[in-house]
Amino acid sequence: MSSTTPAGGIAALSQAFSAGRLTPTEALEQSLAKIAGKDPVHRAIAERNTDDARARAAASDERWRRGAPLGPLDGVPVTIKERLSMTTMPRTYGSLACTPTLPAQNEPSVDRMLEAGAVVVASTNVPDFMGTASGVSTRYGVARNAWNPAWNTGGSSAGAGSATALGYAPLNLGTDIGGSIRVPAAMSGVVGFKPSFGRVPFWNVYFGRVAGPMTRSVEDAALAMRFLSLPDARDCFAMPYQDLPWTDLDIDVSSMRIAVCTDLQEGKLVDPEIVAAVERAARVFEAAGARVEAVGPYLSHDYVSQGQAVFQAANRWTAVHDDPIVTDLDKADPQLLRSVAGTESRSAVDLIRSINMVIPLVRETCALLDAYDVVLSPTIGFLPGPAESTQLEETSRHAIFTRPLSAAGAPAVSVNCGFSAEGKPIGLQIAASRWEDLRVLRAAHWYEQHRGAEATPDWSVLD
Repeated sequence: MSSTTPAGGIAALSQAFSAGRLTPTEALEQSLAKIAGKDPVHRAIAERNTDDARARAAASDERWRRGAPLGPLDGVPVTIKERLSMTTMPRTYGSLACTPTLPAQNEPSVDRMLEAGAVVVASTNVPDFMGTASGVSTRYGVARNAWNPAWNTGGSSAGAGSATALGYAPLNLGTDIGGSIRVPAAMSGVVGFKPSFGRVPFWNVYFGRVAGPMTRSVEDAALAMRFLSLPDARDCFAMPYQDLPWTDLDIDVSSMRIAVCTDLQEGKLVDPEIVAAVERAARVFEAAGARVEAVGPYLSHDYVSQGQAVFQAANRWTAVHDDPIVTDLDKADPQLLRSVAGTESRSAVDLIRSINMVIPLVRETCALLDAYDVVLSPTIGFLPGPAESTQLEETSRHAIFTRPLSAAGAPAVSVNCGFSAEGKPIGLQIAASRWEDLRVLRAAHWYEQHRGAEATPDWSVLD
């Protein structure tokens, strides 16, 4: 048997299992060894699932030996964000304020992975209560960027972004309600896909919240969606199931009408290196015959920092005060606690006004998405800062390109489109109208194949 996990992602791993060059147990042990070697520095992992993973890998070994695998994910190592419940790993929301508690049931996305034969290796690190766009966790330590541990990972799927780039597993599940998959994907140079709201069933459903894949390639993210999108009756907001050809990623971009937006709202500064990288990406589409049009700021008001400020603070406040596993709030991240201080004194009228401001945000966002096949933008407006920063002071800048799409329930993916002069990854966000998930993935896959060496991560540096 080979001692090295094949390069090339899930398909190569599955082919190695089929040919007998590698077993799921060997792949799992390689994943665990990589975590043991790298995670003391990068802190991408929250909880390990070693005993359960070894039992599932052994069962997968036998299925492959008999020539009866459950499918292409059988035996493939996977990590899940600590936010996603699995009955074999305690939930803590990344905070010392919480008593570690085993969930009563698995999250639907976790069940879909297990039913497909995937082997869940570990859960990944999150900031306290998933409340900041960083990897600052009081319980698990600071998650650090795969490319340089001094840099921030973004969040809140912080560990998932770093784990993906470091190659801990070919598939890593995150969650996103305002950019929590896409932001760490951008800062880690990986693919992070936020499906349409309702596409992937969720147990603890909340409007805009989705689970989605973080991978090194669009191909792997699309394959994961084949399973993640399967129906589950526990989600009352889930859309009717569609059996889409997720792995058919061919697209003719020459017939596409594409918008490129690098300035969503006046006064929200975007780093010049990010603007330049996104504009280069747009020219790649244009050179292939796509009709590319630059669009200026389309939001008439600062909904993200004004309209959603009260709403987000209220959401954070209830997260840190109302969950029964919260037992010692004084141990939570003090910056997070300061950010929600006084929220309980706001009136119901304030909250309703905040919610009502989301409606024009959604209308204006959908108007842009509906006018084009896809919209290109930066994923995030600034480059990774220090790892120890919660980035709370950058809330409006980190969310300006991602949060409107979450409010609209639209699909969006972040794919690497370059590196700064310091070598920091830069994410290109590709979005489309709600339910056009496959179009987004196809456009991202096409770009991934044509982006050039200067925008393509060299994974051998991290492996």
